Amino acid sequence: MKKYAPAFIALTVFVVFSFAPAAKFLQWDDAANLLNNDKWRGMSWANIKWMWSTRHYGPWQPLSWFSWGADYSLWGLDASAFRRTNVLLHSLTAALVFLTCRRAFSSVYGAAGAALFFALHPLRVESVVWITERRDVLSGFFAVLSVWAWLENRKHISLLSFVFAVLSKGTAIAVLPFLFVLDRKSAKQLIPHAVVGLFAACKNLGGFSTGDVHAVDLGLFDRILVAGNGAWFYLSKTLMPINLSPYYALSLNGDGIRQESYPGALLAQLVTVLCFHKRVRSWAVPVWFSYLIALAPVSGLLQNGRQAAADRYSYLACLPFAVLFGLGLDRLKKQTSLAVLYGAALALSVATIRQSSFWKDDVSLWSRAVEIQPDAYLPNSNLSVALLVAGRGAAAVPFLEAAMRLEPRDAEARVNLASIVAQRDPARAIYLFREAVELKPNDPSFASARYNLGLLLVREGHKSDGLAQMREAVRLNPALNR
Repeated sequence: MKKYAPAFIALTVFVVFSFAPAAKFLQWDDAANLLNNDKWRGMSWANIKWMWSTRHYGPWQPLSWFSWGADYSLWGLDASAFRRTNVLLHSLTAALVFLTCRRAFSSVYGAAGAALFFALHPLRVESVVWITERRDVLSGFFAVLSVWAWLENRKHISLLSFVFAVLSKGTAIAVLPFLFVLDRKSAKQLIPHAVVGLFAACKNLGGFSTGDVHAVDLGLFDRILVAGNGAWFYLSKTLMPINLSPYYALSLNGDGIRQESYPGALLAQLVTVLCFHKRVRSWAVPVWFSYLIALAPVSGLLQNGRQAAADRYSYLACLPFAVLFGLGLDRLKKQTSLAVLYGAALALSVATIRQSSFWKDDVSLWSRAVEIQPDAYLPNSNLSVALLVAGRGAAAVPFLEAAMRLEPRDAEARVNLASIVAQRDPARAIYLFREAVELKPNDPSFASARYNLGLLLVREGHKSDGLAQMREAVRLNPALNR
């Protein structure tokens, strides 16, 4: 049993994630990264040079691009094959978690519990089934391999694995606090790892200046609040993984951010204080603080979008909680430990299969997000676009209206809504088109909207105004004159 346990764990994880809906490239990031960008497709010198130099959409992740290029060379643009690679990497990582924990636990059940708690938790779904998040599972594999090699006293392999981890995703620097906690006596030997981590941090911080990733304009106090709330959020979702969403919206104003973040930040502070209680501090302090340090690169301290949190950010950061679960099993009697292990694995598997079902397509995904946060702008906006792409214009109307209400500067929603209502309500369509072009008066990408406004005005008897709009549209985009 012990001999085949890693293979059994990897197979279990692979089977559970095989219940996910058929893989598709989503409009959310998959399109921008993989469908509308062909520079990664192949293994030519030009492809590899681009992979190593680009910060496409922000992060520097050459090895992740390389893995996608390898997939493309083998299978073409096959979403199922790309997903299969994600699931395989995640399954192998689960086996590595088992092998790593086996060195510290007295029973095989404790190590298996840690591995399955990590791998089957529904918080992992986003990282595994979303093709864009190859960077999570690839960096996670090498990160855990680095920890395992370190404990096996194979320091050079550990360092090389760590290099591969940060080349896959910069947040793999989360390995550093784990290694320190596991082997404080060898802290000086971690200096090469720290140098690699510093290099990766600098490379990825550069993504904020590329134009693809934008830091949110928050003050230091607000950033600390968001980070504190995030620390509580991932802990609470680990303990009770309900209402998981592809997008947790951050309020669009400072007062809203503070109101949303105070409760979680205070609870995180309370947990921090409780960790120092003499009865638990021997294990609580290393678990909690290694989690906080690992979470820091993706916390509100470096807020780079309008999301309050993201399930994918928990991939490596929440490993200490899985280890803690395994330690708990390790202290139970064999029969009790086995019963808890089976029960937890079954419950997590069911929750993961259900969470995977929401990733069927863009409509399912954003319908779930709107269900959880009906007053969040981005889910409403993305759901409206997904419905339009699916040819369901009438169904998109309430979500376009919600997007306009929640973000009054959304010109694209006005254009889309105007296009839908133009036949039955031309007066409203004209009003919406006017609002859109007033929001984007000199934007060539909205020239076609201005041209359509002109056509509609002419059709409704406002010939001079309509022709003026059409002439301005052609000035902005001469291709419209063809």
